[in-house]
Formats: sequence, structure tokens, C-alpha cells
Amino acid sequence: MQAFITNANYHFILKQAANAFYGAQNTNDEGVKNALRFSCIDKANGVFDILDSEQEKLIAEIFHIHSEEELAEFDQKLQPYLLPFPLVDDAVVKKLFPKVKKLKAPHLEKEDMERLVFLGWNDTGAQKKFIIAPHKGQLTGVQGNFTPSSKKGICAFCHQDERVGLFKADIKARGNTDNFRAIGQYVCADSLTCSANTKSTARLDAFIEELKS
Repeated sequence: MQAFITNANYHFILKQAANAFYGAQNTNDEGVKNALRFSCIDKANGVFDILDSEQEKLIAEIFHIHSEEELAEFDQKLQPYLLPFPLVDDAVVKKLFPKVKKLKAPHLEKEDMERLVFLGWNDTGAQKKFIIAPHKGQLTGVQGNFTPSSKKGICAFCHQDERVGLFKADIKARGNTDNFRAIGQYVCADSLTCSANTKSTARLDAFIEELKS
């Protein structure tokens, strides 16, 4: 069986496995437990357009998780089927951000890079945030001004309560190439945390699409 699980898929599937296991601890009714397990399996299957029988069988192992040890074993069983995030080096950064001089890729160990949903980092001196993410089948880079907030809030990308800041970029107004409009989202200040929290790329994809449109 070939790799078929993106890192965002992986975070979501593992969350459903945890929900099935820990949720089952709250009742002694086996029917309720089984209904919860099937519901979590259906949700995990739902992130894919299509699955073959082997892939469905792998995810269906959520039903048989009855201990934290079995939850950890399920996690390990998923690992061989994860699609790695592409390795990003200085050449890739230069290609994606050709107008930004002396910009370098952040240093991450290979195994950490492969587990990313997206790569993001802050240039605190320039008060900017840079993001590299797969979009429409290829790596895409977006950048914008970043103003950290002193408070925690819900991140627009990972939808978790984290320390956030305003990520804002100017784009050309539709129908007028001389005017620009600003779009912005409150997102995690720490992009590594955000990537690790992201269980769906829908909101990130929509933001990139708006920036690139």
C-alpha cells in the first residue's frame, strides 16, 4: 500500500482515534461505545475522496483501540503511509520569493520538515510572515505584514486557541490594476505550532487562493 495520508489528514485521523478511545471511557454501554467508534471512523474516512479496501481497513482499526498503548500503536501504523512535506531549501525560497533579497529557509531537521502541513516563519525585523504550502498541486509562497497580538485568540488556519497576530497582505482590487486592498487573518504567531495543530487545509487554501487571485 502506497502513502496516501497528508500530514493534515494524519492529524485529523489521529484526533478521531483519540476521540473514539477517550469518548468510550465515559460510558459503560457497548452500543454507545460502538456508535461513537463508527462515527469517528466515518469522519476519518470522510477526509478522502476515495479509499481502497486496504486503506479503509487501516483506518477501521480505530474501532479496536481500547488502551493508550493501542492508540500509540495505531499512530505507528499510520506512519508508513504519510505523504512527506517537500524539503524546502534556500533555492526553493528564492524561487518562491524572488523579490525578497537575502531570504533564507528556516533550518529544520529533515524528519521535522517532512511532517509539516505548511512551512511558515516570521521575519521580526521586517515584521513579516512567510508561508510556503502546497496549493493546487505545487508549492506556493505567500507573504505579508505580521503584527503580533498580546492576547490569545482563535487562529484562522488551525482554528485553535493560540497566541496570534494579524497577517495582512495587499492585493490588487478586481477590475482595477492601480488600486490595492488589504486582506488579513489572525493566525498563530508560531507557524510550527499552527502546522502541528492543522487538521484541514481548507482555510489556509482559501486564504492563499484569495491572495493569488
